Amino acid sequence: MAEFLASLKELAAWPGSEFWAAIIGAVVGGLITLIAQRQEQKASRQERAEDRMLEAKGQAYSLLFKVISIHASFGHIKAHVDERLEVGKNEKNNHVSAILLPLANPPYPIDFAPSEMAMLLSLKDDEVFNALASLDKIHNSIIPVWTMYEAKRSTIAQQGENHTFDGSDGKGQFDVRRGSHLEAMMFEVEGVAKELVRRAQQDFAEANDALSKLVLLLNDRLQLGVNVTGK
Repeated sequence: MAEFLASLKELAAWPGSEFWAAIIGAVVGGLITLIAQRQEQKASRQERAEDRMLEAKGQAYSLLFKVISIHASFGHIKAHVDERLEVGKNEKNNHVSAILLPLANPPYPIDFAPSEMAMLLSLKDDEVFNALASLDKIHNSIIPVWTMYEAKRSTIAQQGENHTFDGSDGKGQFDVRRGSHLEAMMFEVEGVAKELVRRAQQDFAEANDALSKLVLLLNDRLQLGVNVTGK
């Protein structure tokens, strides 16, 4: 640039210098304007990049909070199931539906926003994206199953015969006629209970894996600096 301006200065010394001076002035003015515009554009691009980063971080924090909530819900369900299975072992009861109590506080539905998933997709990590793609749907689908289980399980005792109840340990029993509609209902509820046990283990494992992978990715790409680990 300095050499170019020096050559313009020499050109201004030629005959008809007023004419050349006018041209040189216009050229120099144009160059200054161009340089200023480029600097302004560079600053504007940098500002837009910073804005995009801030927006991505906001979406990342929101998504991370939801995944943590899902992980906590599945952890609560698994702990409940594990506790009841341990009770069944101690009582030597092989009927899962007899010892698996309904959830006292079922979790609320959680939905990933399209903007959150778009942010995750932009990070270009297929493994993490696939781990989270349907995690919220899996979480939400298990809630009505627990509700249905509670409703069906509660109707069984109402239809039994010759009820007895021991208030000292809170246990009761009733007779079931073989081949009756009640026996069929108990078979169905037992199947649901076993599926809930299976899902409790699988869902927690998948949520734990998804959370661990998501934290590593967000810390690496967006420098969130969070320290959240599954259990």
